[in-house]
Amino acid sequence: MSAPSIPEATYSVLRQVAAALEKLFEPFCEVVIHDFADFEHSIVCLAGNITNRSIGGAATDLLLAKASDGETDEDLYNYLTSLPGGRMMKSCTVFLRDEDGRARGAFCINFDITAFVTMRNQLGRFIATTDHGDIVETFTDDIEETVQNLIAETLAEIGQGQPLLNRDDKIDLIRRLDEKGVFQVKKMAPFVADQLGVSRATIYNYLREGRGEQRGGNHG
Repeated sequence: MSAPSIPEATYSVLRQVAAALEKLFEPFCEVVIHDFADFEHSIVCLAGNITNRSIGGAATDLLLAKASDGETDEDLYNYLTSLPGGRMMKSCTVFLRDEDGRARGAFCINFDITAFVTMRNQLGRFIATTDHGDIVETFTDDIEETVQNLIAETLAEIGQGQPLLNRDDKIDLIRRLDEKGVFQVKKMAPFVADQLGVSRATIYNYLREGRGEQRGGNHG
């Protein structure tokens, strides 16, 4: 085995950091320190083990390629890799550079995300809904609050504010409220009349006009 390329003081601190990270995220995390003095036996520290490697193991194909091509000026963060058995892992690789900028080793963090991906997929299926953009639902014990919300919603639909409503707008509003079932609730005509500042008789007239009925007759 070749002489170490990583200074002992640096290596000592990195071993502490590796142990801390592995303990923080166990059992999903492993931290590996590689020394590029000997690529065949580059693993000099291994905290945790999710890739089934050991001290004295070889450098990965990624490390070999980066070191060979001299592409070690930028560190690699959160890239996705796969493990045997279909497991998934995300990783970070920090190159350990000397004063001349030459990579002497690498500090690698690997995180097994298989369980979290499975959980995300299950949660996605559990909270999935069918998109009905036109559905609005109000949950309250107070029917008057529900109708107030319906009035505000319907005013927004027709692009009007209540004080600006003319007669035709009010007939359109009453027709839409009728289609939404407001007047199936007993005594809602007087309530809507109060909300719009008109008489109950006017509401019944608007209802008939909205339904295409003739004026006249009893208001009930």
